[in-house]
Amino acid sequence: MTAGVPAVRRVVEPHPGAAAALGDLWIAVTEAGGAVDFVPGADPDEIRALAVQTVDAVRSGPSRMFVLGEETAPMGTVLLVPGTGIAAHRADVQRLMVRPDLQGRGLGTVLLGAAVAHARETGLAMLTLGARGGTPLPAFYAARGFVEYGRLPNGVRLSPEDARDVHLFFLPLA
Repeated sequence: MTAGVPAVRRVVEPHPGAAAALGDLWIAVTEAGGAVDFVPGADPDEIRALAVQTVDAVRSGPSRMFVLGEETAPMGTVLLVPGTGIAAHRADVQRLMVRPDLQGRGLGTVLLGAAVAHARETGLAMLTLGARGGTPLPAFYAARGFVEYGRLPNGVRLSPEDARDVHLFFLPLA
C-alpha cells in the first residue's frame, strides 16, 4: 500500500449514498478525459443512471466493488464482474477510477492490486479487461502484468470521426 493511503475495502452492502458518490466520481473522471464509458461533455444524468445500475449490481450480488476512501466520498473505485457458467473461473475488471486531483500517486495501482488479491483469494483463475486505445491505459495494465491478447478495431466511438481500438487483456492468477 502507498504510504498515507487508506486501505481499499470491498463494498458488500452499499451505503444509500454510494450511487450518488459513484456518479460524482464518474462524472469528474469523465470530464478529466478518463476512459470510463463516456467522453467529456456526456450527459451527467446518463452517467448517474449507470452509477445507480452499477451499485444495484453490487447490492444484488454479481458485481464486486472496491473503494479507496469512503463510499460516500471515494478517492477511487474498481469493479470485478465475475463470469458465470463455463466462464465462472474468471472476472472482468471494470471502471478503475481515481479522482482526477489524486491521479499520478499510485492509487490506481493500489485499487487494481486489491482487486487482483481478492480475485486470487476467492479462487478465480483469470482476470480480463478492455482498455481504450489512444490513452495511457494499455501501457498501465501491461506494466502491471496483464497480457494483451488482441484488439477490437474501432471498438469504441468517441465521436463520428474518432473511433479507437479496445486493447484486450488477461491476467492469469493460477
